[in-house]
Amino acid sequence: MRNHFYIIGVGIILSVLLTGVGCIQFGGTAAAGPMGVFRSTDKGENWQQANIYPTTQGVKSLAGVRVYRLFTDPTDPDALYLGSRGQGLFYTYNRGDSWQVVPALAGRFIYGVAVDPHDRCTLYVTDGPHIFKSVDCSRSWHSIYTEERPSERMVALAVDYGNSRIVYGALLGGDILVSTDGGTSWEVVKRFGFQIQYITTDPFTPHRLYAASYQDGLYRSDDGGATWINLYQGLSAFNDSNYFYRLVLHPKQRDNLYWVSKYGILHSLDAGRTWTDVKLITPPGSVYIFSFAVNPSNERELYYVGTLLGDKGVPLRSTFYKSMDGGKSWVTKKLPTNTIPVALYIHPTEQSSLLMGFTNSE
Repeated sequence: MRNHFYIIGVGIILSVLLTGVGCIQFGGTAAAGPMGVFRSTDKGENWQQANIYPTTQGVKSLAGVRVYRLFTDPTDPDALYLGSRGQGLFYTYNRGDSWQVVPALAGRFIYGVAVDPHDRCTLYVTDGPHIFKSVDCSRSWHSIYTEERPSERMVALAVDYGNSRIVYGALLGGDILVSTDGGTSWEVVKRFGFQIQYITTDPFTPHRLYAASYQDGLYRSDDGGATWINLYQGLSAFNDSNYFYRLVLHPKQRDNLYWVSKYGILHSLDAGRTWTDVKLITPPGSVYIFSFAVNPSNERELYYVGTLLGDKGVPLRSTFYKSMDGGKSWVTKKLPTNTIPVALYIHPTEQSSLLMGFTNSE
């Protein structure tokens, strides 16, 4: 049974939810219900759709949009970017009250979005084969990178906090690219040789970069990608912790990060050198955790969603978990839809306000 879960769950579910491979139909009936974004204004007690999408043809809904990730703006807590699975890029400047679409990127799978931490109108977006750049708050876009290999795709982008002319990109096959001129030219600084799923830069330490692999753990560079530290030693004490689900950097505390993996949720206070496990209700390896968040002003306030999958990879149900004491005790809540929660965001100043993004299993 455990081997079957590994083959189906990690091999197929993660390929779709984390890497966006194709349009795979799982056995049985796919999860039904609205997708898009839901909001809670009372820390997860109640949820309402936050899917209003005004157009020239009238008000529409994002309830049919398959969310891949929600991306934040470092300078504006009310601004969010919704990268969809094959339905383009959407954004909100009013914390989800309404959304707008980027016509130039319509119909594309949006793998990564990076906002310049010193200029909110400069953005970088990847749809896999390309990187696009806007310098006028999404009004116009131009291509700055094209990946010609059909087996490769750019899966993540990040901008350096110390010098926003430095932009990083990660290819699924394991190459890390860097541009030092705002995307005009690129060079490979590292070839890992295995799948990379995600990269992010450290807002407190210029030139510090984290790279999360598909099933080979977490790596850190302190010199813009020139050299890398394998953080496996600290993770190795926790079974299956090398299988990546999410990486979350605390928005207000240096060297404070959370690694969400097949094992569960691990916490580090020293930039990944050592880890402790957050005590969850769900046993290690028993659920998928694609949504996790910590209150920026109260580290003891934690949220995650555990998703249970059937033997054939069919999503069965998801449960919302909330702790106010650092994981010693948890409250469970039902979610408003039976689609799959893949993103969770706590507003940094209105901390009772949560946004959650959902997708389906196709």
